[in-house]
Amino acid sequence: MTLLEAPARPRRRLRPSRTDGGIQWGIWLLVLLLVFGPIIPVVYAGFVDRPLYEDGGMLTLSNFSALLGDSAFWAALRNTALFAVMAAVPGVVLGAGLAVLVARTDLPMRRTFTVMLMAPLVLPGLGVTLGWITMYSPSGFVSTWFADHLGGVPWNLYSLPGMAVVTLEKTVPLVYLMVRARLASVDTSIESAALTAGASPLRVLRTITLPMIKPSIWTAGILIVMVAFETLSLPLVLGGPADIDTLSTYLYHTWTTDPSRQGTVSAAASILLLLVTLMLLLRNRVEGNAGRYMTTAGKPSAPRQLGLGWLRWPLAGGISLYVLIALVLPVVGLAMTSVTYLFSPAVSPFSVLTTRHFETVFNNAALFRSITNSLLIGVVGAVLATAALTVAALVAHRSPFRFRSTVPPILLYPRALPGIVLGVGIFWTFVLVTPLEPLRTTVWGVMIAFIIRNTAIGYAAIQSSVLGISPELDSAARTCGATWFGACRDVVVPLLRPALLGCLVLMFVSILNDYDPAVFLVTTGNEVLGVTMLKQWVAGFVGPVAALGVIQIAITGVALLIGRLALGVKLNA
Repeated sequence: MTLLEAPARPRRRLRPSRTDGGIQWGIWLLVLLLVFGPIIPVVYAGFVDRPLYEDGGMLTLSNFSALLGDSAFWAALRNTALFAVMAAVPGVVLGAGLAVLVARTDLPMRRTFTVMLMAPLVLPGLGVTLGWITMYSPSGFVSTWFADHLGGVPWNLYSLPGMAVVTLEKTVPLVYLMVRARLASVDTSIESAALTAGASPLRVLRTITLPMIKPSIWTAGILIVMVAFETLSLPLVLGGPADIDTLSTYLYHTWTTDPSRQGTVSAAASILLLLVTLMLLLRNRVEGNAGRYMTTAGKPSAPRQLGLGWLRWPLAGGISLYVLIALVLPVVGLAMTSVTYLFSPAVSPFSVLTTRHFETVFNNAALFRSITNSLLIGVVGAVLATAALTVAALVAHRSPFRFRSTVPPILLYPRALPGIVLGVGIFWTFVLVTPLEPLRTTVWGVMIAFIIRNTAIGYAAIQSSVLGISPELDSAARTCGATWFGACRDVVVPLLRPALLGCLVLMFVSILNDYDPAVFLVTTGNEVLGVTMLKQWVAGFVGPVAALGVIQIAITGVALLIGRLALGVKLNA
């Protein structure tokens, strides 16, 4: 046989070592247990005739019968549905409209508006909500000024429409982000061709731009409905004085006021879980059909700005007014409430300045402990979550693991879970699993709840960077004899450092500002900022709550600044 006839040498097949297989199976099982572990006890508790911590329980449908026969449940379900619609419609209209104006027109101050519109996504939602109350409640600063000068106030925060308006502070940035991302990915040559053919900018927006972003609009609307179904603080703070219950507050009030009905709470939580899961499946279906709206170009061309003509500055003024009303004034109101005895237009703020509220926070053991606990949970939780999510992302996108495709949807699912349902599930998990029971009253139990709740945020920060690194790099290391884990550790992870730092900062901020999953876990000694603020506000201690909100915003700002500076150093190196 000649040299030319020599058979080709078979390519070496890269098989994972036992250690690699153990890591891949271990991280997959860990993800599976953390995400679905708390769900099973919630559903099971709804079918048992007594609390899970009591022996001798028998399967029954009585909890669901009692729930469906409770008029308060149906009232809460009706209020939740109305609240969801009232929040979704204006949220989608405003968010999508702002995205189109900023991304596709010659609107002035576009960069400034982008920063201001995105800011609420990283600000503590509860703190800003309290700022809304400080300004726009019947006795608030703006409401009082409005009533004194114009004879009345045309709004009422303590109502379903009022709750929907306050929700815009979070929903509009969410819609803006999704639609803006969609606009950046679609080709603009069709719009340019229509303009060249003589179509007016308004007609181009109506007949071309809006149809192309339709999937993002529907997806954003579904997400807002999901948020409305799961949110707790807003209906608790604003709906409570008006006796307006939503599903989340129904769960909260029933659990805290009547412990004998914990089975009914679990049944209601199961129904809420089912509703949100169906909405998540609907959102995935809508996103799956997005290909119908894709343009034919392979790469988006540079966008041609649509001229607004004489409307440029009136629209810029309108957006500025919205930012002032929805973001600036609430934050200012929260800050002024924290440093004054009384924040009212009838009294000069400079004559009632005080540091008493901050002194109360730092001198009260429980209030101060909520700050230190939140910092501890945020730092340790962010580090642990980033490490685990890094391995999970590598398993999902860089390994031959047979179930790797299931990892992304599992990691993204907790963000769709109502936080209060997750909290109920973790509570029952700690009760049922004896070795875990001591965690129930510790900061570590709260940390686990917050990590599970925010996995989607951290995973999203890492996933795109992993997909942007060529697989040939770690494949070359494998060919040279490196194990899968060794190639990922030595080749992929160093290239992921900016993304990992971003994940670390985002997880810290998300954990710091979270509270829903902890409402049933917090006791004396493991207090956290969000739950403490919520309980103190309900008890009527407005000043210390405002001080805690300002501290929370300050910590968030410092974390984001450190992350930005560190990312700048990394990216410029």
